[in-house]
Amino acid sequence: MIQFTAMLRDAYRELNSKKLFWIIMGLTIVSVVGFGSIGFGPKGMTFFFGLTSVENEVLTRDSPVARILYRAIFKAFLVDLWLTWAATILALIATTTIFPDFIARGAIDLVLAKPISRLRLFLYKYFFGLLFMVLEVTVLSIGAVLTMGLRLDDWAWEVLLAIPVVTLFFSYLYAVNVFLGVVTRSALAALLGTIVFWAMLFALALTVGIIDMNRIPAEMGIEQARQRVTALEARLTENPEAEDRLAQLLETSREELVAQEAAIAPLARWRDRIQSIRSVLPKTSETIELLDRALRRDSDINFGDIMQGNVEPTADGGFRAKREAESEAAARMDAEQRALSLWWILGTSILFEAGVIAAAAIVFIRRDY
Repeated sequence: MIQFTAMLRDAYRELNSKKLFWIIMGLTIVSVVGFGSIGFGPKGMTFFFGLTSVENEVLTRDSPVARILYRAIFKAFLVDLWLTWAATILALIATTTIFPDFIARGAIDLVLAKPISRLRLFLYKYFFGLLFMVLEVTVLSIGAVLTMGLRLDDWAWEVLLAIPVVTLFFSYLYAVNVFLGVVTRSALAALLGTIVFWAMLFALALTVGIIDMNRIPAEMGIEQARQRVTALEARLTENPEAEDRLAQLLETSREELVAQEAAIAPLARWRDRIQSIRSVLPKTSETIELLDRALRRDSDINFGDIMQGNVEPTADGGFRAKREAESEAAARMDAEQRALSLWWILGTSILFEAGVIAAAAIVFIRRDY
């Protein structure tokens, strides 16, 4: 316990000495204040603490759509834009020097002279490095809960799930950063390697998304073609007098169905191959989307529907999304995303992280200093 306390004090001093930590913390507080400047009144939405406003009956204080939008703003801007991009890059820059500087000749000698195992020392350093992101996310999440509660009386305690979710997301990248830092002893090489790895994960996820944007509408077209074939077969059975005309239509519909199925087959094969590769890698985007699952109300309305004006009132005084053919395809994509299992998202990602950290620990323990 004495060793843990000493290492914790050392981690705090290291964080406190980093100007970048306080810059990110300051920007996080500014982000929370900016989020709090958005409000909802009896006539619509207000900005900058009421300096400007937009009148809209859908976005009044008592409207359920206002609560959905407020949560969506938190997810889309504070989490997706700030925490998982800007703050993560800055946090990697700030923490990438922890292990390379620590294992530099002479810097680690004093610590190793104390009665502490190398494995415990490595794990202490690793978990204390994660404190950088934990503190940032905690400040932002608590600020968001207070803002939602005071603004709309919507005490969304599930927002606090951002703390473990975003920390997990960061830990995937930080594990690779630590491994590269221990192996190369170079902070720059570790940072660049981590960014390249992150870009690869993003490219794979983006490729799957692009494939799905073409695959799902094609599958919807195949479903319609099958329904058309089934309907023609039924009409042919019920109306033998029109056999020649219906038989020709049926043959044409079957040919179109076969052509559509042949066209979608390569997309399905490539998607399966990419997903097989992704199954052993961390799921950064899917991990962050877990927060979206927790923040959603029991409604089919999403952030895109509100921004595009695809919201209409219902007879019971509520609101629903207006679904067109294009948005129906988007809804299916969203449903497939939400159907992904926690094991595939978190289980495989944590196993990858554990393997990388184990490899880094082995190098750290066996290396001569």
